[in-house]
Amino acid sequence: MGKIKRKSQISLSLFYLKYFVYIFALVLFLAIGLLVLFNALMNDSIVYPANYAQEQAESAFSKIQQAEQVTEDIIPELCHYAVFDLDGNWKSGNLTGTSAQEAWDAVQKGSTVGVKYNYTVIPRETEYCVLRYTLSPQYKSSFLQKLLVPPEILIFVSAILGTFLIIAIVAIRFGKVMNRKLSTLIFIANKVERQELDFEISTSGIKEVDVILRSLDQMRVAVKDALESQWKTEQKKNRQISALAHDLKTPLTLVRGNAELLLESELSEEQRKYTGYIESSSLQMQNYVHTLIEVTKSWQGYHFRPQKIECDVLVHEIKQQLKGLCTVHNLTAACECHYTIHEITADYDLLIRAIVNVLSNAVERTPTGGKVLLSVTEENNFLLFTVIDTGSGFSPDALKHGTEQFYMDDSSRTSKTHFGIGLYAANSIAQNHGGQLILNNSTETGGAKVTIKIPC
Repeated sequence: MGKIKRKSQISLSLFYLKYFVYIFALVLFLAIGLLVLFNALMNDSIVYPANYAQEQAESAFSKIQQAEQVTEDIIPELCHYAVFDLDGNWKSGNLTGTSAQEAWDAVQKGSTVGVKYNYTVIPRETEYCVLRYTLSPQYKSSFLQKLLVPPEILIFVSAILGTFLIIAIVAIRFGKVMNRKLSTLIFIANKVERQELDFEISTSGIKEVDVILRSLDQMRVAVKDALESQWKTEQKKNRQISALAHDLKTPLTLVRGNAELLLESELSEEQRKYTGYIESSSLQMQNYVHTLIEVTKSWQGYHFRPQKIECDVLVHEIKQQLKGLCTVHNLTAACECHYTIHEITADYDLLIRAIVNVLSNAVERTPTGGKVLLSVTEENNFLLFTVIDTGSGFSPDALKHGTEQFYMDDSSRTSKTHFGIGLYAANSIAQNHGGQLILNNSTETGGAKVTIKIPC
């Protein structure tokens, strides 16, 4: 009996919380890493800090105010400028048009903060010089300024993408771990479905899942015990039935033998009539006992002993069986053989038994004077034994259920000594060989057509 392997356990809520902590820790680590990287870029002067342009403008204030003429070479980097006379007329600079007008508005309003830009107004004797700049990190290289988005946007986008990447990686990891935790449930379900109940269960390490696993294990043990008890009861019953059937054979043989002896002696017409009843009834009872023994054999299964069999030897034996059955029932036997293989691997006795069951079924379905055809052919690495009779054929219901144990289609039977065992046994034997039994009705004779396929 299987046992449950114990593991350390956590609750499902803590299991989920653990992965949220992973995400939080990794996002925090990402944020710290980006900040460290940004500071390193500023320390290496690859990126200027946000107030760098403002500090440069303040440092250049006196120099620009006292210069004889404002030229671009004295304007701090990262700053744009415009020079106006006292009446607001533009004189020079790289701010023109609307940008120049916004710069003059800053002079008029006395404000250094605009919508997008900041301004430093430097009054001179006969003019104003206005410096425009932004309070945001800037690349030192003009090439990087043209190639990349501003540093703060680049850092923000990197943080967003990094966060999504972290969530995706943790989610994939979470999914794999969760699948592994729940795989035991799938394992148990598959085992129970196949009725393989003797196995070992490993706990998942999650309390709530392990509660389910313990319940399933208890159910497994209960089902296993119930099936074992049922199997033992069935085996005991089968042995008792089989023993009783064998015990009945001896007295029935004596009754039939004595009845046959009486029939050979001098009897009156009435005595011969009653003795005939005894003889025929004992024969019928022997058939019942034989059927009962066959039933118990089908319950107990077969001892499958495959070996190399010469096809010609097998087919010869089947032909002899067919001829004997047809002779007793006044039927015509016909055989057609078209195969090239020399031998197959099969259990000789079981295969003979399966085919003879099909032949017997065909013989008893065929009215006196009819015909039973045996065809042996080869197709797609299978040896096919096909039996066709000239009886009434299978009913639609028989075509569906004819291979089920104890199925009897009384509407198409001419014999009352069968109990739905022959085709069931033949099908079981065919399946044991890796083949199958196929039921059809012949389009040529209108009778039943049964094919046993055995792999070559």
